[in-house]
This record gives sequence, structure tokens and C-alpha cells, in this order.
Amino acid sequence: MGSLEQAASQLSLQIEQYLQQGKTDIERFQVKIANVNLLAWLKSQTTYPQFYLHFRDENKSVATLGEVRSFSALNLAQEFIETYHFPLFGGLQFQGYGQFILPQLLLETDEQNTAISCFVEGKTSAQSALEQLKTLPKMTALYPLPKQIPLHTEQQANQPMWCDWVNQALYEIKQGELTKLVLANETIFHLKQPVNPYDFLTESEKQNQGCYHFLWAENPHSTFVGSTPERLFAREYNLFLTEALAGTAPITADLKENQQQAQWLLNDEKNLNENWLVVQDISQNIQAMVESFDVSEVELKPLRKVQHLLRKIRANLTAHYRDSALLKAIHPTAAVSGLPQQQARMILSEIETFDRGWYAGTLGVMSEAYSEFCVAIRSAFIERNRIRVFAGAGIVEGSEPLAEWQEIERKASGLISLFAENNDGEKECL
Repeated sequence: MGSLEQAASQLSLQIEQYLQQGKTDIERFQVKIANVNLLAWLKSQTTYPQFYLHFRDENKSVATLGEVRSFSALNLAQEFIETYHFPLFGGLQFQGYGQFILPQLLLETDEQNTAISCFVEGKTSAQSALEQLKTLPKMTALYPLPKQIPLHTEQQANQPMWCDWVNQALYEIKQGELTKLVLANETIFHLKQPVNPYDFLTESEKQNQGCYHFLWAENPHSTFVGSTPERLFAREYNLFLTEALAGTAPITADLKENQQQAQWLLNDEKNLNENWLVVQDISQNIQAMVESFDVSEVELKPLRKVQHLLRKIRANLTAHYRDSALLKAIHPTAAVSGLPQQQARMILSEIETFDRGWYAGTLGVMSEAYSEFCVAIRSAFIERNRIRVFAGAGIVEGSEPLAEWQEIERKASGLISLFAENNDGEKECL
């Protein structure tokens, strides 16, 4: 297997031939080398946008750099894939704004090797790619995160305000406007030292197993990172896999107490109902696109500070599936927005005092044969000395404001502990 230097040389030769032949079509040039650390590689690069995704259920990762094409409209992204047969990377923000890119450079690692692809379209794009390939061999060391005491912390909602938000949601539910509303809070940490997002995500990957790990940076000033337990969907041809992850109980250092909480969660009507509402929502939204729809028995997804109820969903799509239609149909799910979906989003915009942006959005890869998207929760924006951390909780009939406050505090603490608290070394999905 070759090195990054050899890969840069081989790809440059292929692109120079492309230029000599005067081609203008989009082309993909590819080489394979021994595995490299994609986060250490991305850390050394200064081109944007940057995208990274470590998949939850497979030992594979992708990283992208730059863009040859960019799409904000889902239908145009879908048409591009069907025309050119190349993958796109990106996703949708919570409120539906989309961004999908055909990158200039794509690195894909699995257990065997790293495949490097370079996409070009015409003379200017090819010349830009040749310049970019000069930095391909660069790698920067990843360092442990120093723990810091925040200089200042602020929250969009403090505890009394949060309780007021929950009571507003419960009022809407009682009036019959909603059956569920997922409220979120944003906590902003001001730190003495800047936090490097690549070091941050590396630490998160060490601490958190059974998660998707993602990074999305449109510029060097703000990087969206996270480690999420939740899949939006995975599709291989017409096989469609999704899940309902909703319903939460705490986990502590007391194993006996955790077992009691697990049994309570598996039998608690409020949490079981919250989870089943997500199943029903997904079922209703994709029923016209599937030939079969199977839901597993409810099970537990245990993490370090919380445990969730999980139902896995497996469906066979009809012959004319399109990822653009699937994304529009199920994003955002009831697990991050509420029901009915449109009414929930409207009420959230009235109650919450911040723009979620990419939080509770979806990020992933879309291609003809295979697509996979995660739900971008348990996440934060890293902006040098400032980190904005998000956490949410599903409000249904029977929810108690203080209990929901404790839930979002537990969820947020997993992420916060990476940079602001001593870590006990246990494995956790944030």
C-alpha cells in the first residue's frame, strides 16, 4: 500500500492527463493507500467546507474537503446523483435548510485501507485540485483535551424558564394541539483556552462507543461536532432501516439502581408511549413508499448517564425509492420535534429562544446504491473559546418539568465532561 505522498503524485498525474485531453465533464480519480487517521488529516487542512462521519455500526469513516458542486435543494441533489452516479455529503438543518456537496477530495477508510478520490469538473476545477493535492500529505498530531474551568456560562433557559417552557408545552398538549413536543436548551461555555474541534471529536470517539461521530465545518470560525446514538435511516438499494429512539431514564455508578431504572423504563407507560409515537410517525410518513414495515420489540440502549428505549424498524421500499423523498418524509422525526410535526415546529419557534441550526438536523452520505444519515443530537458548535452545547427532551402528557430539566442536564453533561470535568473513564454515548 502506498502513502499520502504517493497518492498525491498518482492523482496529480491523472488530473494532468485530464487537462491535456481538454475534458470538461465531471470525473473521479481514485487511489488506495494504507489507512490514515482522517481527523489528524483534516486537522492539517485549511480548505472548507469540511465533513467527517464515523459510522455507528461499521468500522468505517469518511472525510471530505472543499467542493466541486453544492446543492441547497434536495431535488437538485437527487437529480445530480441520478445523472452522474457520484455520492454527495451533507444534510438538512432542523428547519429543513439543506446543504449537500460533491467534494474536491474524499477519503474513505475501512478495516483494510483508505480510498482517496479527487473530483474535478473542467479546467479551473482541475487546476484547483492540483493545488489542493500539494497539501494532501499533511498530517497534524491530535492532542488530549485539557480540562478547563469555564470563565463564564450562560443558558438560553435557566431552570425556572425551562419549567415554564415545559408547562407551555403541556398546556398545548392538554388543548389537543399536540401529542408531543421536543424542547431543547442551549448552554454556552466561555473558556480561557480555545478548544480544537478535531482533538475534541477524537476524545469523544474514545469515550463514546456505539455512536455516529460527525464534524461539519463551513468555515474555520464555527465547527459543528457531535456523537449521536441515533440513526435517521440507512438504505441499501430498497432495504430501509430506521429506528425510534425515545424515552429516557438515568444511569449512575450504582448497578442495582440502573437495573431498577431499566425495568421501570421498560414498563413505564409515559416513556413507552413517547417511543411508540415516533414509530407511528415514521410509519405514517413513509407508508406510501414501502412494501413492508416491521417493528422490533422494544429494547434498551444503555449509555453512561442515560438509557433509552429503542425500537428498530426494517422496511422494503417500493421500486421507485428516492432519498430526497425519504428525507422529506421523515426529517425531523417525532423524536426531535414532536407531533403533529408541522404544528410542533411552529410552537417550538414560539417557545425556544434560539435557532437550532444544525442541532437536531441530519448529516450523512447520499448515493445511488447506499445512503445513511444520523440525527445530529448530542452535539455542539465549537467557536474557538466558546462552545455551544445542546440537549433536548420529549414532552408528553404526564411529563414533569423538573424531571425533564434533570434529563437534559444529564444528556448535556456527557459532552461537557470532555472539556470541563474530570472523566471517569467509562464508555458513553453522549
